[in-house]
Amino acid sequence: MSAKKDSETKLREDEYADSGFVTGEISGPCDSNDIDSGMIDYDEKNSEGESGVKSITDRLSQVMVSVQSPAQSTADIPPLYLLFQQDEDGDTQLHIASVHGCEKSVGTLIRVCPEKSWLDVPNDYGHTPLHLAVMSGNAIITRMLVIAGADIGARDCLGETPLHKATAARHIECLKALLAKVPEHQSSKVLTVLEQKNYNGQSCVHLAASAGSVETMKTLIHYGAKIDDRERLAGWTALHIAARRGDARLVAFLRERARGAGGWRDQAGRTPRWYARRNAARHAFGPLRPDSDSDWDSDDDTNDSDNESLYEKIKESRSGSSINVA
Repeated sequence: MSAKKDSETKLREDEYADSGFVTGEISGPCDSNDIDSGMIDYDEKNSEGESGVKSITDRLSQVMVSVQSPAQSTADIPPLYLLFQQDEDGDTQLHIASVHGCEKSVGTLIRVCPEKSWLDVPNDYGHTPLHLAVMSGNAIITRMLVIAGADIGARDCLGETPLHKATAARHIECLKALLAKVPEHQSSKVLTVLEQKNYNGQSCVHLAASAGSVETMKTLIHYGAKIDDRERLAGWTALHIAARRGDARLVAFLRERARGAGGWRDQAGRTPRWYARRNAARHAFGPLRPDSDSDWDSDDDTNDSDNESLYEKIKESRSGSSINVA
């Protein structure tokens, strides 16, 4: 399973096909009504008035990974090498259960997992079960895996962590499930991963700015993300990106959170105000003070056009295309 396949999986071809593994009792917790494009929609259940189902936020605070009782028989549990064996795509049973929102199956697999490192086995696309849970919007399973010790800093083939995935997809509840404190884990790990860059040099705040999500940005900042973090290609902050996109609402939010942010300069010496000079975000910066340094810069449009064109070429080359930037 991978991002290249979008939400399609092997189970999508035949929703009721056997996975090829002897799964015994652990393969049956997902009802057919629970599976819709690879995720469980808890909000939909609530709207239908299903009894006993709480909001996703309430459920997150109560997620626990149970420990197997000594009295519980393991006779029906298949050999571990079958449960954690990788298929032709590199997926294990934990990958499949995570992407489809099978809470009981994930709980059982966590309980019988002999090594914590097995929770972080990547498939052929570098996705761990935690990546897939986040990409499918499964906040409960995301939290279960985090509590069990899954690595929130694991990188996929794009250098992206589960935090990058949750941010780009605006999965706020998954983001909270990843970042909420786990007493027995080190809190410093969260701050380190929040600053971790993908292979395009972007941290989560840059992806949130690109997605235009104020709520995502608020969540990241609440858990310690640096608002002035710079991506590694052009030296842009989240404010530069929001200004360039013409996102007036996000620009206003970021400027309110960081006084003086309008004067931040990228590697070309340009401020966020300069990038917003011709779009809807220019009004979010307010009038330019006569006694201040010119935030509009003295660069002419031709020079800027050449620089931005070069930037786009470099960015495209990092995506794998071979181009001539001369």
